[in-house]
Amino acid sequence: MKHLDEHKYLRHMDDKDEALASFIKDYGWLIREMYCSKICSVREGCEIATQMSSSGDLLRDHNKGLL
Repeated sequence: MKHLDEHKYLRHMDDKDEALASFIKDYGWLIREMYCSKICSVREGCEIATQMSSSGDLLRDHNKGLL
């Protein structure tokens, strides 16, 4: 909740639901990529996780629309 409250404050939002939607839009992709490529127990056999971890630059790929 701390990150969400900080996001809400920094984005000048009053509504917690709006802040949550904004946080997910801004950072959800990164959380998914880190989970799939580093944490998931079946990542070695997962085609999606392999693709994510092979690029080496998640932010660049995200900005180019590759993820």
